[in-house]
Amino acid sequence: LAYDQRWTSKKDETPNIRFGEVLRYSLCKDAPLRAWSDQTRSYESVIQRKIATSLPPLLSLSCSCAGKHADPLGLNIWQQEDKQKWLPEYIEVQIETDRSITVKELAIIDDGKEEWLVSQQKLPLPASILKSIEGEPSQNLPMKKSYRLEATVSFVRSSGKSSDAGHHVLHVRVPVEHEIEALNKQLHQIELCLEDKEQAPPDTKLLSLVSRISSDTLKERQTHLQDQLSRQEEKRFAKDSSKWLLINGFVVTKVNPDDVRSFNAKFKEPSIVIFREVNEEKEEELSKNVTNILSNFGREASVQTSVMETKSISDGRHSCISTQEMPGKGDLVAIDAEFVCVQAEQSNITYSGSKEIVSEARNALARLSIIDCRTNEVIVDDYVLPKEPVVDCLTRFSGIRESDLDPSASPHHLVAPNEAYMKVRLLMERGCVFVGHGLSQDFRVINICIPPHQIIDTAVIYHQPNQRYISLRYLTNYVLGRDMQQEVHDSIEDSRAAYELYMKALTLKKEGQFDEYLIKLYNRGHSTQFKLGVAEDSNF
Repeated sequence: LAYDQRWTSKKDETPNIRFGEVLRYSLCKDAPLRAWSDQTRSYESVIQRKIATSLPPLLSLSCSCAGKHADPLGLNIWQQEDKQKWLPEYIEVQIETDRSITVKELAIIDDGKEEWLVSQQKLPLPASILKSIEGEPSQNLPMKKSYRLEATVSFVRSSGKSSDAGHHVLHVRVPVEHEIEALNKQLHQIELCLEDKEQAPPDTKLLSLVSRISSDTLKERQTHLQDQLSRQEEKRFAKDSSKWLLINGFVVTKVNPDDVRSFNAKFKEPSIVIFREVNEEKEEELSKNVTNILSNFGREASVQTSVMETKSISDGRHSCISTQEMPGKGDLVAIDAEFVCVQAEQSNITYSGSKEIVSEARNALARLSIIDCRTNEVIVDDYVLPKEPVVDCLTRFSGIRESDLDPSASPHHLVAPNEAYMKVRLLMERGCVFVGHGLSQDFRVINICIPPHQIIDTAVIYHQPNQRYISLRYLTNYVLGRDMQQEVHDSIEDSRAAYELYMKALTLKKEGQFDEYLIKLYNRGHSTQFKLGVAEDSNF
C-alpha cells in the first residue's frame, strides 16, 4: 500500500482517509520524477503512473506500517482513534477499459448501518497514453472482482525501548469446512486406536501409546466428537459460518471479528492484509471440493504410488522400484536420512566470555534410504539435491561428498527434495510403521509429521529415564556384536541396524530380560564413556 503525502497539509494532522481510497491510490499510484529528454537535451519533470491490467484471486497487501521502518502517515491513517473497524471486511475492485480504478468498501456508517462507499480515480490517463495502449490486449476489461478479508498479520509492540521491539501475530478466518475436516481426522484416529486395541496381541499392548487409555474412554471421546460434528454440519450452509482465530506464538484463541478489523490501539500495527476473491460459483465449487475430501478421508491414500518412480537429475535414469507389492498398513519399513548444512551457525562472544548464538545452523536432506522389512529389500535410496547452496557436507557424520550432489556428475540417483518427501508421505498414508534411530530429527528436516503410532525409534527403546540417549554405532557394537561406520557412513547400513536392534528388543522383552539388559548396557557405557569397538571388548 502507498500513502499520498498530499493527503495531509499539516505535520500533526491525521487525514480522514478510508481504506478504499488508500487501495485505489496504490493500484494507480503516480510519482513525480526527473527523466532525460532527447528533445531538450536535459532532465525534465515527468509523472510516472502504475496501470493495473488484471486482478488476482488472492489480494495480498503489504501495509508498510509496522516496525522501525513504518510509514508515519500510513500508521496515523490506520490508527485513527475515532475509526474502529477501519479495515473493511468486503471490498470490490473494478478496472475500466481506460485503466481507471474504482474501489468500493462495505463500511459501517454513523447510525450502524452498512453502506458501500466508493473511491474513484480522479485524474484520467492522458490521451497520448490511452492511444499508445489501444493496440494492447484488453485482458477482459472492464473487470470487476469482489473480495473478502481472510487474514491479517499485525506487529504487536512490546514495552522495550528499541524501535523494533515486539512480535507478529496472525488473525485468520477459518471456514467451518476446515473444522469439520479436523473433527473427521480425530474420529478416524480414534477408530484406528480402537481397532488396534481389539486386534493387537496381549504381549504387544505395552508398546502402544494408548495402552493406558481404556476403550470406554475412547468411545466417550468418539461420541463427543460425533456430537460436535453434527453441530458443525448444521452451520455449513449458514450465511457466514466461519470464525476468526488469533495465532500468537503457540497460543491459538477465538476472537471477535471486530478485533481483527480495528487498529486504533497504538500497540497494534498492520503488516499484511489478505483478501480472497469471493463469488457464488467459487464458494459452491470450494464447498464441493471440501465435501469430496471429507467423504474420501481415511479410505485411500491421496498420494499415488507413481511418486516412487522418479527420474534422476544427474543421468536421467528412472528408479527401478516395483510398485506392485508396496508395504501397507502395519508393515515395517526401516528408514535413515543423512543431512548437509545449508546455513552455518553464527555466534558472538560476549564480554563475559560466553557464547551468544545469533542464528542457529540449518540442515537439509541429502540422502534418504528406506528398506522393506518384509523382504529386506531397499525400496528407496535417493540422494537429494538441496534447494539452497551447501556450505558443509558434514562428511564425517553423513558420508555425503560434494560430488554426490553434483547434478552433472553424481553417480547416484539424485532427486529433488519434494520427490523424496512424497515417497515418505506415501508410505505414511499407506499406514507403514517407520523403524529408525533418532527419527524425530529425521522427520523434522524432511518437514513431515508422522503419527506417533507409526514410529518405532530405537533411540527411545534403548533409553533409561534421566540418562543420555545412546548412539546407533554404540548400540550396534554392544547389542549386535559388530562394528559399523568405520570409514564410509552408509544410511542403508544404519536403517538395517535399527531394524535389527528393534527385533532384538522384542526378543528380550518376550524373554523378560530387557530391563536387566538395559541396565547392563548403561553400566558398560558409563565405564567406557560410550566408546566401544568390537575388537576392544573381550566379552564378544
